[in-house]
Amino acid sequence: MKILNNILLINLAFISSSLFAQVGVNTNTPKTTLDIQGDLGIRNKIYLGGDETTTGKLGEVGSVLVSQGANKPPTWKVLRRPEFKPETYYLINYEASSDVGGLTLRNGSANKTLYTKNMSLSSFLGGSGDGGEISKLSKTFKVNNSANKIGLVFETVVHLNSNSRNAGVDFACGVFVDDQLKGVRVFTLNQPTASVGPFYTFTLLGSAENLPKKEYTAKVACKRRESINSFTGDFGIGKAVYTNINDFMAQSTLRVEVLEIPDANNNEPVYN
Repeated sequence: MKILNNILLINLAFISSSLFAQVGVNTNTPKTTLDIQGDLGIRNKIYLGGDETTTGKLGEVGSVLVSQGANKPPTWKVLRRPEFKPETYYLINYEASSDVGGLTLRNGSANKTLYTKNMSLSSFLGGSGDGGEISKLSKTFKVNNSANKIGLVFETVVHLNSNSRNAGVDFACGVFVDDQLKGVRVFTLNQPTASVGPFYTFTLLGSAENLPKKEYTAKVACKRRESINSFTGDFGIGKAVYTNINDFMAQSTLRVEVLEIPDANNNEPVYN
């Protein structure tokens, strides 16, 4: 009986230690908890993220196992690889931002700079006249295919703090990709009647195409170019400067739409 007890103790110790050992299939030197040197056949389900009390999560139909990098468990992802027509642009990426802070551009010397495509942001804002970037509208986006068209849409409300008939401001706003000008609009907001605090909904469209594949940053900046009829009051872009509207009503938005012709030879996976 004593010999039998000793054998049982030895077996229990071996089993206990084996529970925490590395297991190898077709190898005597496993490198991980389970090291399989050969084919793996799975005839039922795969669960991820379980523990001692929960089974884990099954992937949805069409999902795949994706690595999250070193020291992180894999996760289920849905592969987005729809069928597409050759030489057809598809909306691949859409980004949007909004801001209620805007800009308040005060009086300054006249600046009637002529703007050109790909002018730098610093040149656009340089020289006399008040101006600045609406920094909270800045948005990053990625281009995945070399055949692409980028649409930039800036919308805001411009607001004049004036009570003088025919007083106003000449201004310009531009949209930029990596600090290069891609679209600009010049506009004059004045006060044709005796009403106070005129405002206007301002929209600017810009575009770029066939950008190299990488990440980019879209920005918006505006410049006060000239005061009309000696106007010296405040002028708001995406910012209320008089009490007839508020900052929420004057807020600004920037939309970035990335359209691309998918490369049939591009094997880079795109996941949800």
